[in-house]
Amino acid sequence: MSPFQPAADGHVTAQFGALEGEIIADLANQVADLLDENVTLPDDSLLASIGIGGGDAAPADPAVARLLPDAYREDAEASRDFRRLTEHSLALRKVANARAVELALRTGGTDPIDLDPAATRAWLRTFTDIRLVIASRLGIETDEDRGLHDTDEQLMLREVYDWLGMLQETLVGALDA
Repeated sequence: MSPFQPAADGHVTAQFGALEGEIIADLANQVADLLDENVTLPDDSLLASIGIGGGDAAPADPAVARLLPDAYREDAEASRDFRRLTEHSLALRKVANARAVELALRTGGTDPIDLDPAATRAWLRTFTDIRLVIASRLGIETDEDRGLHDTDEQLMLREVYDWLGMLQETLVGALDA
């Protein structure tokens, strides 16, 4: 059975076993913490109060850089300006999405979770963000890449990466139904 089922009014019902829910909640929490720890807060308190701001350069951690990529790869100055205005707010949205997924799973337990359209988008975005972090850690750049797979940890991460891709696919399928 798919963990996501279509429901009325564009809603989706999610239901996971205890271990599955705990894994997803933990991964969502890790993504949120990673962004919290690595995103530069704006120096200007006025800009910070409205969620505008960011660093001058791409984050040093490749996984965070993958979550917050340069907007203009061919124009370093335009990328820097764009990052200074948007990085903080983008990171805040990603953290909010991840925290929403985590909270739903931690409070819902193994009971069905009703996802309205906004929550469904948060789940899809969070799955994407988790997979981007894992892909970065494994060296996966394209769909054809297998990534690093020399250790048991790397093999397990690859399995989680693939499993999350399947979850994304079933969520999209529930939306299309």
